[in-house]
Amino acid sequence: MIRALALLPYLQACAPVPVTPERADRLCRAEMAQADGVSGSVGAGIGSGGPVASGRVTITNRILNPQSEEDFLADCIARRTSGAPAPKTVGITLGGRT
Repeated sequence: MIRALALLPYLQACAPVPVTPERADRLCRAEMAQADGVSGSVGAGIGSGGPVASGRVTITNRILNPQSEEDFLADCIARRTSGAPAPKTVGITLGGRT
């Protein structure tokens, strides 16, 4: 019993912690690219071995229930300020480099 009580502070540290609305806004804007379930990037450059190109596409289960960026941002900020856990998201990332 005493051991269980000794572990209590560590278990509380794992719980989601509410954040300020300003911090929630910054964190949620970083996630906003995945609001519709699809994001990607393209790059090009020149290296010591010649031209280099790269690309990446990420598709998540949010593609089945897309949100506008405004709706996603409002939901995300409300979730983070209340301390609620993040919804589960699964996806796949495909990328390549030449």
